Amino acid sequence: MILIQLAAALLLAPLTQHHHFQHFAQARADKEYEVKLILEHIEEETLKFRDEIERAYSERCNTETLSQCSKSNFNACSSVFPNQQCMKADELVIGECGGGGGNCNALWDKTTSAVRIPSAHLARGLDPEIIETACYTLLADDYMRTKYENDEIFWEAYKVHPS
Repeated sequence: MILIQLAAALLLAPLTQHHHFQHFAQARADKEYEVKLILEHIEEETLKFRDEIERAYSERCNTETLSQCSKSNFNACSSVFPNQQCMKADELVIGECGGGGGNCNALWDKTTSAVRIPSAHLARGLDPEIIETACYTLLADDYMRTKYENDEIFWEAYKVHPS
């Protein structure tokens, strides 16, 4: 409704007042360009992520991959992770940890991967492909840590926190 009123006002205004429209059009063009840059950034980062997962997948049968997997076995409910920190409610809300009601919503380690397999899958028996996938994706941990740090910097300009 406001846009219709604005359009009507611009159409009915004398030609000498059209300079307001030019400022509006320039601001809109700037925002559209900014959105275009954000979408291009997301697309570029998605393609990089694809490439990293393909690299990890190609090394899934490597004996070193399997050895590292067994050394990186953490249980999200009972393990003490190496770099745990308290998460604010606006960063991450985990209902089991209080649902964001206090100063510390959850302890979280942004540097260590943890795979949480839904209990429905565990009840039916664990598919070996799930285990293989959890293991070979650990090869992307360094990439993911660096990506997360870079994303925090990029998205801070828009007051958004990656999760």
